[in-house]
Amino acid sequence: MMQELRLVLIVLGALVIAALIIHGLWSSRKERPEKFADKPLGKLKDGEEGGFDEDGIGAVRVIKSNTDKPEEIQRKEPGFHFDDEPAAVDPLFADLKADIEPSSSPVTNEEKDLLFTDAPYADEADDKSTEISEPLPVGESEQEEAVSESPVRQEVLIVNVQSSANDQFQGIDLMNSLEQNGMIHGEMDIFHRHADLSGTGKVLFSAANMYNPGSFPLENINQFTTQGISFFMTLPCYGDAEQNFKLMLQTAQKVADQLGGLVTDDSRNLMTPQRLDGYREQVKSFSEPA
Repeated sequence: MMQELRLVLIVLGALVIAALIIHGLWSSRKERPEKFADKPLGKLKDGEEGGFDEDGIGAVRVIKSNTDKPEEIQRKEPGFHFDDEPAAVDPLFADLKADIEPSSSPVTNEEKDLLFTDAPYADEADDKSTEISEPLPVGESEQEEAVSESPVRQEVLIVNVQSSANDQFQGIDLMNSLEQNGMIHGEMDIFHRHADLSGTGKVLFSAANMYNPGSFPLENINQFTTQGISFFMTLPCYGDAEQNFKLMLQTAQKVADQLGGLVTDDSRNLMTPQRLDGYREQVKSFSEPA
């Protein structure tokens, strides 16, 4: 019973205190506009004569803005903070409000592109890329050289050594004869005569089997046989073409003598003085300057 009574008293006391607080706040708000309300112009003049009003507050002096010197007005730049309510505008700066307020229109993507694109440099880059992509013109001298260059004329001189009748050259005998006359077995499995007898330097002429595949298999040279071999040289050649042809002809004649064969021309006909003159004319046509 006592606890219930105590609880009722506490609740009543809280209600009384809340009522007093609300009444006090309401009274203070009611008195505030009466103290600070705008007074008539006549009362302001009376107050100026006494200096202070009955509340002890001096009269408000109205300062007229000097619009003739706008440069003396210090503009208040907008800050970079955001308030829930807009700040009150001073009457002296009311005319400048439109200048101070920043534009709230959003920036479009096209405007951003214009702001961050440097047009002169972009144009200059385009010009450079255009210049690089254009092919460089070929000089007239280079064109003339390309036209004047013609395929190099080449000829192959062939002298054969054939066995007489239906005889065969034995591989081992043929190899020994070729080596005795300065021929060395080498590239493509055929024999070559080099500028140096040691087997180095440029090839002057070569000797191949007259029949396919044209090679000399050294691993089976004892079983190898053929009815003829072909000496050949290519024009133009290294060194003196006339001396090289003379050396090739002498080598072919020596091999034919050693093996009992015959020297024939590129058509496999017996060599004649007239055909030799034809060979020499071919060689001279490459030896003489054009």
